[in-house]
Amino acid sequence: MKANRQPKPILLGLNLLAVLPPVGIALLIYLSRWQWLELLRHPQRLRHDPVLWFFGGLMVVTGLNLTRHSPQTVLLSLIMLVVVLNLWLLCRFASDSISLNTCRDLIIRFGLYITISGNLFHWISMPAWLKFLSGNLLWGYAANQNRLFGSAYNPNDACCLMLIALGLALVRRTITAHAKPTIHELVTLTILGIGILQTQSRTGIGLMAILFVTVLFIRYRRHRVLIILIAGACLALTLTLLPRHGTLLATLATRLSIWHNSFAVFTQSPILGVTYYGFSHQYQLLTGTSVPHAHDIFLMLLASFGLVGGGGFTILAIRGGWQLRQIWQRYRPDNVQYLVVTLPLIFAYGITDFVLSSFQVLVIVLLLFAYWQRETVQQKIRRSIKKNSSEKKVTS
Repeated sequence: MKANRQPKPILLGLNLLAVLPPVGIALLIYLSRWQWLELLRHPQRLRHDPVLWFFGGLMVVTGLNLTRHSPQTVLLSLIMLVVVLNLWLLCRFASDSISLNTCRDLIIRFGLYITISGNLFHWISMPAWLKFLSGNLLWGYAANQNRLFGSAYNPNDACCLMLIALGLALVRRTITAHAKPTIHELVTLTILGIGILQTQSRTGIGLMAILFVTVLFIRYRRHRVLIILIAGACLALTLTLLPRHGTLLATLATRLSIWHNSFAVFTQSPILGVTYYGFSHQYQLLTGTSVPHAHDIFLMLLASFGLVGGGGFTILAIRGGWQLRQIWQRYRPDNVQYLVVTLPLIFAYGITDFVLSSFQVLVIVLLLFAYWQRETVQQKIRRSIKKNSSEKKVTS
């Protein structure tokens, strides 16, 4: 069977990801089901895709755990990795067939829907099955019930998605800075900002303030003094609006304890890890308490997949950051501006929480990474063409 080659079903799945998350996730998994066959037909793609090598390494170390940990958790982890691998290949195809501007607008609408639906759902009584179908069923601590999460099941996941949407909306505004901001743009930025505040995510609110200052600096770097003043005002406003500040120290202590214990889980099996779905069980055996993940993307990969997971992720992050920096300094195309803002934003949020456990966040992150990889490949092709044309001129 052939892998899906039509972008319209993918767009439908991405839109349903916001409105009916289980349906959208199921559709995208269905559309990606034969992507691995395309990889077998064209194995040369492995040479140009470090993300594929990364996933391949995770699958190998997970498979080697079959005799060391519960077969059920190992097999579930392998199935999950195959699904994610197929989704990555589908996102790569989407980045070639769907423009980044289309994807940008879709993600911005996603963020707006989370804010609007979260406020509407608060006043609507729903049965449990409808809450699950619409994403309005809280996953996590009951204390988060009063925080906005819209159709994202969890306020921290919702905040991450809205931060990405806000970053894209801000870059879109700066790219067209020669024109006056439209009412639509101002309303979009306002709704996303309010939504992030309503999630009560302290990390999210802090990153939102940094995001506004960073985008201003990128666009108006000549006015450094003004930007410094704005940064000071944003800092004061952030400290004023910071929610749940009374529990800040207690939350920080809990998070530090989770990180310390997660690293201890890693030290028990540093080479092969404890598998993705085996992390919670191993954490409970070690501490007597249960947590779903390490609340840190690096520690979660390190504990789950050992040095291959932690080291591979570090290499991808450093390599990607270096490539983005080079492209930004040499060319500064509009597409790269979106990635320069959003990818570090995702990484920064991932330091304090493992939001990739949400398939909604995971798909959006994979999609943005696919556009990043496409952009780096295109820049290599342009440099090669420019180099060849220069050599021809010299020889002639």
